[in-house]
Amino acid sequence: MTLLSRSEIGHWEYSYRFDPTQWFGFLYVIENNITGQFYIGKKQFFHRGKKRSRTFGKEMTWRTYMGSSTHLKLDIKKYGQKNFTFKIIELYKTRGGLYYAEAYTQMLCEVMTAKKKDKPVSYNRQIAAIRFIPPEEPTKRTKSCINKLRKKYL
Repeated sequence: MTLLSRSEIGHWEYSYRFDPTQWFGFLYVIENNITGQFYIGKKQFFHRGKKRSRTFGKEMTWRTYMGSSTHLKLDIKKYGQKNFTFKIIELYKTRGGLYYAEAYTQMLCEVMTAKKKDKPVSYNRQIAAIRFIPPEEPTKRTKSCINKLRKKYL
């Protein structure tokens, strides 16, 4: 087991040392320090899938990864990487845990609908397979019902 130090995790910020072989992947946020926009995503440490694949088990390029959003990549090019913060939110041991955490975090942060001065606050343009901005938001009644359910059952 090899614990990685801060200098061994590329441009990512994370408070703890960890061994990537002990984890499936990580949830992250990339923040534009100039515009205030952010991007929430996930990244695996190693290739998984079919064991016969030539890439199976090989380390992915997570240390230099900068997100998959076209809009984010354009802004990194425009403003420079030094004007962005790359933070690992949390490490996950399973694919299911990582995928759920990403969708859950994106939903709570309203990445597809939240705006500030008519500009999206997030670079995210989809949550899981939902690739459109919904024509309407959940109503006050829906939000009230959710809050009641959460108080009653959670």
